[in-house]
Amino acid sequence: MERDILLERLERKLAEKEKEVEELRRMLSSKTVEEIKKELREEFKRDLKSVEAKLAELSKSVETLMNEILFIKSEMKSRKKTEIVDIAKEEKREEKEVEEEMIVVD
Repeated sequence: MERDILLERLERKLAEKEKEVEELRRMLSSKTVEEIKKELREEFKRDLKSVEAKLAELSKSVETLMNEILFIKSEMKSRKKTEIVDIAKEEKREEKEVEEEMIVVD
């Protein structure tokens, strides 16, 4: 008899807990899933904006570096031309000096 009463109580508690679990499942399935989806979308949007901002920053840095490289390249080309002209002038000067020495020697 005592055992039957104990079993009855346990069965009632089990039935109550099953009802609670079922209710929680219903709540989770409808509201919480939608809320989680919404939160995930918002978080994804924030992350995407952050990535876009970093990408824009990197793009500007690359553009700046490319401009610097082009500037240095143009400077080097102009220096090469100047050096070539200087070397050509130097050779002409040396030729004139040699010619003058030859004339003086004659």
